[in-house]
Formats: sequence, structure tokens, C-alpha cells
Amino acid sequence: MAAIEFAEETRQQAERIGSADIVIGLAGSASADELRTRAAQIVPQLGPNFASLRIVVAWPSPGAESAGASPDLNGSNLPTFFPFTPQAGSSGDFWAPVSAHQRAVLALAASLNARICIVLGPDLAALDAHTIQLFAYAVLERQCGLVMPIYSPGKYDALINTGILSPLHRALYGKRIRFPLAFDFAVSGSVCSRLAGIAASNHNSNALLWPVTVAATDTSPIAVGQIHLDAHHQAAAGGLDLSAVLSQLAGSLFQEMDACAAHWQRIRGSQPSPIWGNAPTDAADGQPIDSRPMLDSFVLGSKNLDEVWRLVLPPNTLLELRRLTRLPPEQFLMPDELWAGIVYDFALAWRLRTISRAHLLGALTPLYLGWVASWVGEVSSLTRAAAEQRFEKLAHAWEDRKPYLLSRWRWPDRFNP
Repeated sequence: MAAIEFAEETRQQAERIGSADIVIGLAGSASADELRTRAAQIVPQLGPNFASLRIVVAWPSPGAESAGASPDLNGSNLPTFFPFTPQAGSSGDFWAPVSAHQRAVLALAASLNARICIVLGPDLAALDAHTIQLFAYAVLERQCGLVMPIYSPGKYDALINTGILSPLHRALYGKRIRFPLAFDFAVSGSVCSRLAGIAASNHNSNALLWPVTVAATDTSPIAVGQIHLDAHHQAAAGGLDLSAVLSQLAGSLFQEMDACAAHWQRIRGSQPSPIWGNAPTDAADGQPIDSRPMLDSFVLGSKNLDEVWRLVLPPNTLLELRRLTRLPPEQFLMPDELWAGIVYDFALAWRLRTISRAHLLGALTPLYLGWVASWVGEVSSLTRAAAEQRFEKLAHAWEDRKPYLLSRWRWPDRFNP
């Protein structure tokens, strides 16, 4: 099991602190002044059950060696602040630095023998007393090893999660986790070391930390719960390249899928996980989306990427895609079963290296945009509750198509055109 390395000064600071009951760590650098101010205000609001608990607030900081941890404030109902520096810096696009910082926080919590580690996004959107209380309740009172958030995005937000990550993870591992890759989550002390020790492969920067996959495949059962979390994270300033984000997230999930094939091939159906907290009632639907540019990209991709798609997709799927390209925008609808089958086929091609993995994942983007255009057309007239029910229908379709995935995974040549 690979270990996270910290700078010598950070290790010495951890030894001075000794131990903690709760570690609240950020998965990225934040304003130290704002973090200290907010955390010092929030911790006293947690209530009497937290008064006797030793709380450490940790975050990665380039100047951690000179800043040092704050004095031991145990007994003053205030947290100990701990800026730290991992020995090796994180690199990569979009989620890779987040994943590296999450591992570092977990490793730090394990070194402090924390009873619970709460990992939050670096923008502090989830740093509030109610969130800390819910995470702590699920881990300490309800004995969950892992607690994931249920965000409340608008109907047109987080669509890579809605269209690929969540339904694929659910179909594979049999757990209905709405956001399997999240900025915020909590784990028990016994799970900290397990997650921290899963280091990304040195030769593959797409290897991200998927806590729910670890929980689903661990040899010792890890109870998983979810909490409603009213936080809206900003992924990055200045926007992100869709193809690069899709390639990293889908590629990482395909990698996990390949590594854990022996486990998920035995899973049938899915089971709900317990949920605590109340969903926000004032969540916005988000701005309406014009689907025509996405349809144009889908149609253009069908022309420019036809040879690539032929190497990945079976004939019936190609025929259905050609039919879709001829539909007027107001009639465009990509069936759930078709979309699930497409992603399954791309996962298999990723495993078999049918073509360059970079080219393969790039060829998925126009197909994803076609699905998004279809989804936007369907949910635009629905309430948020109805849109969530529509997601349930989508997720069930992925489960229903899993036998197709199993057949292609076990006998890939049988379906070659």
C-alpha cells in the first residue's frame, strides 16, 4: 500500500498535535484568513455534543513550513488550525489535484488517529455547522464508514455525473449513489488509511480517488450513507474544456471498471443507501440551454468520426445513430438504452485498446453532446422533482442493459462488426 509523503515540518507538526477526534480538511488551497475566521465561528455553533471533541482544521498551503499549526486550543471550544505541505506536489487537469489533496487530508487524519475525517472542497462552499453535524452524525452515530453528498444542482448542471458517472457506477456496483465523485465526503477513522493508501499510478494521471468504489469492493464491508448538502462548488475559474474534463472523468471510471471487473460482474440490480438531511427547497433550475449547438456537434461528429465509431460500436447502434442525425431538433430523442450501450461499448474499447485511448475518449464527446441535447429537451418542461424521477428511469435503463455489458466484456469478439 503506497503512502502519502509529507514534508518533514508537516510531520513534526502532526506529532506535536498528537491526535484528533475530527479532522476537517480541504481538498485544495484556500484563503487561510477566511478559513480560520469561518472555522472559528462555526465550531462553537456545533453544539454541546462537540464541545469535548478535539477538532483539527487542515488545508494544503505552500507556506505551511513557515506558518506552522496554531497552538493547542483543546478545551477552548476552538479548532486547531493545521496548514500542511505534502512532500510531492499534485499535477494534472481538473480533478487530479483535488484527488491528490483528498488523499493527503485522509493520510493526515490517519496519522492523527482521527475518529472521523471530513473532506471539503477548497472553495469553502460546504464549510458550515449543519454540514459538519450531518457528516458527523452519519459516521459517529449511524456507523457509516463513508458518507457521500447529494448536491442539488439545477436541471442542466452536473450532467457528466447524471449522464455517465452516477448511472454507470450504480449499474456496476449496485449502490444508488447520486454523486460518486464529489468534492465533499466523510469517512470513519478505520477507512482513512485505506483510502489514503490508494495512490494514483505514476504512469496514469487519470487514476482518481473513487471512495465509493473502494467501499463497494473492499474485502471488509463498508457501510455507505448519503446526506443532502446545500453547496454549489465552482469547478474552476475561466471555464473548462468539455472534451478534456469528459476524457479525464470517464477515463478514470473506465480504469476503475477494468480493475474491479471481477467484483462488479457478480452484481445484479441496485440497492438504496440511507440518506439524512433535507433536500433544499429553493434550488434553482438553472439557465435554459440552447441544444442546437450540441446537436450540430453530434451531427458533425457522426461525419468526421464515422471510422472511429465503426471500430467501437456495433452495427445496430451505428444505424440508430444515423437515424438520429436525420431527425429535426424538436424530435431528437436518444433512447436511454442506446446511450447506456454506447458508454458500455466505449468502456470495452478502452479496456481492449481498440484505438488510442486519448482518441477514443475524444470520440465520445459528440455522442455525449447528443445525449445532453436529448436530456435538455426532455427535462426543460419538468419540475426539479420530475427531473429527478427522470434520472431514476435513466439509471434503471443502465441496470437493464448490464447483461449486454457482461456479454461484450466476456466475449468481445462476438459483437465485432
